[in-house]
Amino acid sequence: MITIETKETDGAELKISKGTPHITILLGIEMLIESLIQDSSANLNIDDILFDLKRIYERDNK
Repeated sequence: MITIETKETDGAELKISKGTPHITILLGIEMLIESLIQDSSANLNIDDILFDLKRIYERDNK
């Protein structure tokens, strides 16, 4: 199971149950990306989202 909880105004926590199949995690990511694209007022596309994700990941993990 995958759940997302809001922790603070600008924070969130993603919880993935132990044993969740890899494909289920990828499908969850796909659904999140589709939701971001559909709900965005900025006309985002997949390249924009992946660029932002990479930037955030690198910022938080370097």
